[in-house]
Amino acid sequence: MLRYGGSLHKFGDGVMRKGEINLTKTERNLWNAIISEAMSLLKYNAYAAKAMEEGHPEIAQIFQETAGAESIHGINHLRTASAVKSTLENLKAVTQGEAAEISSRYPRMIRDALDEGRRDAARAFTVAMDRERHHLEAFMKATDDLNEKLGRREIIEPPILAPRVVIDIPDDGLGTTKDQLGQTEITQVESDFPQAVMEVERERWRVASFGRIREVVFGAQDGLMSTVALVTAISAAVPDTTTIVIAGLAGALAGTISMTTGTFLGAKAEKEIFQSEIEKEAKELEENPAEEMAELVFLYHQQGMSYQEAREMSEHIASDRELWLRTLVEKELGIDPDLASNPLKDAVTMGVTYIIAAVIPIIPYFFVGGGIGTISSIAGALIALFILGTAKGRLVKRAPILQGLEILAIGAGAAGIGWVLGEVISKIFN
Repeated sequence: MLRYGGSLHKFGDGVMRKGEINLTKTERNLWNAIISEAMSLLKYNAYAAKAMEEGHPEIAQIFQETAGAESIHGINHLRTASAVKSTLENLKAVTQGEAAEISSRYPRMIRDALDEGRRDAARAFTVAMDRERHHLEAFMKATDDLNEKLGRREIIEPPILAPRVVIDIPDDGLGTTKDQLGQTEITQVESDFPQAVMEVERERWRVASFGRIREVVFGAQDGLMSTVALVTAISAAVPDTTTIVIAGLAGALAGTISMTTGTFLGAKAEKEIFQSEIEKEAKELEENPAEEMAELVFLYHQQGMSYQEAREMSEHIASDRELWLRTLVEKELGIDPDLASNPLKDAVTMGVTYIIAAVIPIIPYFFVGGGIGTISSIAGALIALFILGTAKGRLVKRAPILQGLEILAIGAGAAGIGWVLGEVISKIFN
């Protein structure tokens, strides 16, 4: 595969690639000639070095002279193929080319070499890939410097890079694995900073428990408001205490079933969506690690890191595949796997808090009826709502009294609406 003029082309492997354009026979012949000249140049220089090593300088000179001629031929072919452009365009082209080698070509060749037992080739590829990184940095700096020299303020997008690959190829096949090293480091941290580890676990548990607060507050608030509005409306329309209690309990039971099943299905759907997004991200990471690396670099760069710092941080994270995926999920998708909802727990929490809260406005009618029962029911519901609001305010560190008064006012409004509705209904049917 060759790159020129910002486009990618195929040669030899027959693989169609993004950005490829159709070549005429002459253009294809030109590029085949360029490849041939480049191969000859490499071989003649290598043969010259070998001849010098064996003590044949006269032969080495012939190889070197021929290599020089091949170099001139290749340059002429490149110019004819319009592959030699302005210096700035040439820098951009080689920057993308170096990035492609680091991203996919060398890692693939290293894996193939190791699969075939060619450790010598794997070492050679690894050394070359490491040097290509330095070349890429040099080309990127040269591009920035040239833009500055030309008075241009062009924003250069960082090339898509794969993580830095560190490959240990022991001669005897023995050695400490990365997993063993990682486990040793974790154990060392736990040993040196036990208090910190405990604090982290405590904070995780505390934040995870906040996930239930929504169900508790929503369930209790809805149970109190809907039930007090219902029994107040019925008491205004039908003074029979038994009817009020039966209707209130029926409404509380129906509300509990509805809220419990609704919460379960909603939380389950949310969890399935999150899981689908995580699986999609894992697939993208498997199929295109270079692009995912670029996204991670961009995210860290957005947080205020320099490009160099963002790249180093991203490469460090990418050395652990599981950590890499987790980081992408958290930073790109905004999903924290540790705080994933539990549909069953959410549903039970919602149902229990709803039914407990819903019973509070009904309890007074077991003992008294008429206006006293209605006033007691409304008062009990409003007191419970105020307590719920202040508790929420203390938990979130937000003016507990104001939080309590806010929810109390809403509850009073619900009770008032229920009373008015009951009066209107009673007048209509009577």
